[in-house]
Amino acid sequence: MGKEWTRQQLQAAAEALRAVFEDVSVVELPPESEGRWQDDAMQVTYEQGGGQVSCVLRRRIPVEGGWCGIQMSAPLAGNTLPEDRMTERERELLREDLNRDFLTGAYNRRYIETVLSRQVEADMQAGRRAAVALLSLDEADRLRCDHGQPAVDQIICTIANQWKKHYDVPGSRIVCRLHGGILLIACADRTAADLAGELRRLYAVMPCDCVAGGGMMSRISFTLSMGVAGTDELPADARSWDGLYRLCDERLRAAAAAGGDCVCAGE
Repeated sequence: MGKEWTRQQLQAAAEALRAVFEDVSVVELPPESEGRWQDDAMQVTYEQGGGQVSCVLRRRIPVEGGWCGIQMSAPLAGNTLPEDRMTERERELLREDLNRDFLTGAYNRRYIETVLSRQVEADMQAGRRAAVALLSLDEADRLRCDHGQPAVDQIICTIANQWKKHYDVPGSRIVCRLHGGILLIACADRTAADLAGELRRLYAVMPCDCVAGGGMMSRISFTLSMGVAGTDELPADARSWDGLYRLCDERLRAAAAAGGDCVCAGE
C-alpha cells in the first residue's frame, strides 16, 4: 500500500487531471472494494457509448484512514464510430473486442458486469443452477518484486490459457480475468461441489510453472488460491449475482488465509 494522501492532495490531483481527461470523478470506497479497485497499478478498461470508445482509468487510493477511488475517462482519438453505417458483423466484432482482456484474451470485467451477471441471474430465476470460482495467483507481490511485472504478466497469461483449455464453451463454461492475477470461472448447471471437485482434479495435474522474465529467462513456479460457490447455496430470498460473488470472494480469502495452494468450497 502506498503512502496515504490527504483530501486536499486528492482534490488537487483531480483538478489537475480534469485538464487532461474529459471526465474525472472521485468516490468514497467501502472496505469490500479491495477486490474491485486496484491500488498497486492503474486499472484500464475500454467502454463504448455515444458512438465512440473511451479509455477509462481507475485507481484505489488510501486517504486519511479510508479509501477513495478516482476514475478518469477520455475518448480515444479518431475512434468515432458511424454506427448507422456499420454492419451487424462489425458491431458484433466491436462488442467482442470491448469484452476481451487485452493481456490474456479471456473475457474481462466489462463482460462480467454487462453479460455474465445477467445470464446467471436469469438462470437463477428459471430455477437453473450455476457455480462460480475465483482464482488468485498466490504471492503476486513477491513474484513481482523478485521477477518484475513483465514476468508476472507472462505467468497470468499461462494460468489463463491453462484454464481456458477446460472452461471455454460459450453459454456454459467461461473464463474471465477481473484484474491483476485474479480470474473468474463460471459454469452453468453445476453445483459448487461439482465445480470444486473438478478444479481440484485439474489443478492436481496442471503444470504450475512457466518460463518467464525479461532478458535472462527463468522457470518460475506459482500456486493458486481458489474459492467456489454455487447458486444452490444461497438463501431463496437472496439469490443474486452480487450474493453469489460475495460468497465466492469470502471463500477465496479463506483459501489465501489458509496459506494458498488450495480450493475452498462449502463442504
